[in-house]
Amino acid sequence: MLSIGDFSKVSQVSPKTLRYYDEINLLKPNFIDAQSGYRYYDVRQLETILLIKRLKEYTFSLDEIKQVLESEQDQALLQLTINKKKAEISQKMHNYSLLLKRITDDLTTLEGGNKLMSYLNEIEVKLAEVPEMNILYLRKQMNINEYGKYIGELFGRLTVEKFTPTGAPLTIYHSPDFNPENSDMELAVPIAEQNEQTRIFPATLCAMSTYTGPYTELSSVYSKILKWIEEQGYTMNGAPFEIYQTDPNTTDPEKNVVEIYFPVTL
Repeated sequence: MLSIGDFSKVSQVSPKTLRYYDEINLLKPNFIDAQSGYRYYDVRQLETILLIKRLKEYTFSLDEIKQVLESEQDQALLQLTINKKKAEISQKMHNYSLLLKRITDDLTTLEGGNKLMSYLNEIEVKLAEVPEMNILYLRKQMNINEYGKYIGELFGRLTVEKFTPTGAPLTIYHSPDFNPENSDMELAVPIAEQNEQTRIFPATLCAMSTYTGPYTELSSVYSKILKWIEEQGYTMNGAPFEIYQTDPNTTDPEKNVVEIYFPVTL
């Protein structure tokens, strides 16, 4: 048996943390002295605390670690969960790589004597007449993290019903403000067939810009379009929408092509 102090020294986990793990039933001591309240650990529990430390390094939450421990370290579950974490970390590394590139580009801009936000001047905005479209649609109040699920549902209907696409997919943003947890979004695909699952998206005059790059920079395009609308004396006249000319699932983020439209009127 090891006292909490000895267990702490060997595992390099503080007594405070060990007491917390006891409180949340993550790692309970093997024995607690009823009179002194001292905690004692079995030497075999060192393997458990080392596993906890390893999984924390992998960015597992304590709840996720508890699930692994409660499964008696089921190897299939552990492998599945670690693979999931690997994918998450790989995505974060990719995002940081994109962020590092942006920082490098911004430093180049500053070193050239230009303002940091001068790139906005390179965004081209123009008027465009968007023709009437017959769209297969799905409108939901959704968390933006659910977007992939609902676009999959929409394309599932497209495939099952064997509808004929006539244009690139689009998203219409009906919410009056930005609320990533509860956004009114309409996902749509123009199709040839008209039925109870479709509606007519009317022809409209729009201020628009074509953007190539990662979706994280779309807010810059939105800002430039709104500035252009005000400078040109137009007013907004409906929900903005995006038309996706490339598939983000198969396209490098730097090569995504998105058309952003704001309906306007004089």
